[in-house]
Amino acid sequence: MQSKQEIPDDLLVSENEDRRSNERIYDPFPAMVRGVDVSGTAFLSRTIIDNISTDGLYLRLMHQIEHRTKLYIIVHLSNLQIEGEPAMRLHLSGEVVRAEPRIGGACGFAISIKRNRFF
Repeated sequence: MQSKQEIPDDLLVSENEDRRSNERIYDPFPAMVRGVDVSGTAFLSRTIIDNISTDGLYLRLMHQIEHRTKLYIIVHLSNLQIEGEPAMRLHLSGEVVRAEPRIGGACGFAISIKRNRFF
């Protein structure tokens, strides 16, 4: 039987190193994001999650999104595939709590997670 694998310390930031109340995993995870931009246009976009915790995450998009916009995000937690589908996915709904313009027209978004479910 395989032992449970722990998250390496170098991927975590504890609360005495960071103002956040929960530890975060700083490892890129591919994701799909669905929402509505500032012009009212619905979008579906591939991105990478920069970091994630139990109550929030940070990602970058080429869309302009307003504060408090609701997003639906599917995070792919595994590269394994079963019948063409990723083996482990985290489905999230969240709300934009911070937006930061980035070079090249992208924008970084801090998302507060409201609901989550593993598939």
